[in-house]
Amino acid sequence: MPGIMRPALLGGTIILVALSGSAAWPQPRELPARIVTLGGTAELYKKDTPTWTSAALRAEVGEGDSVRTQSGGRVTLKTGSGQALRLGSRSQIALLPGSPGAPTRVRFDYGWMWVAVMPTGESTQVEVRAGPAVITPREGGVGIRRNPDGSLLIQVYHGTAMCAGPDRQWQQTVSGQQQLFVPASGAPGPPVKLAVEPVEATWVRWNADQDFAGGYGGQKPGP
Repeated sequence: MPGIMRPALLGGTIILVALSGSAAWPQPRELPARIVTLGGTAELYKKDTPTWTSAALRAEVGEGDSVRTQSGGRVTLKTGSGQALRLGSRSQIALLPGSPGAPTRVRFDYGWMWVAVMPTGESTQVEVRAGPAVITPREGGVGIRRNPDGSLLIQVYHGTAMCAGPDRQWQQTVSGQQQLFVPASGAPGPPVKLAVEPVEATWVRWNADQDFAGGYGGQKPGP
């Protein structure tokens, strides 16, 4: 009878065979994400509770929820398949509604953000909507800074990121050790060699340590 699981004996080992078709392993559910590191002051806005409250370790962040940090704050969210969303000081993101099998959709409102994606083609990707661009890291570690004037600085430390404008008016591929400046309006120029500003050095080093230790790739930072 279709759809019934029957035991089959092969070489002395009992296995289950689905007569209705080949078995498919269920994919991990990406959301809600979970707060896995927390430093300084961070706050959580739940769509069902319209007020900002103090964030806590292991708190869940689902579709329609937002997270923000205050001065000196730092927070990491991890999705079901292990992708990491890290916020630096004075930064804010919101998790947008999506569909099964689609990338985790994030709106980046302001500040510093780092996206770490596992280096495997089977991992669910992350799509960041940030003002004039949509950034989709394919693997590795990608830093994004949203400036007060609305422009973006996209820095790929290892891996690759696809960047596109509204309605795909322009598209750019940014590879490891490259960066792309996106003005608040209009198309960006080509990617250039990555340059870390002194004010960001501590933030970059911390993320590089997290990426190396967490299996996201990259190189172990020097002393």
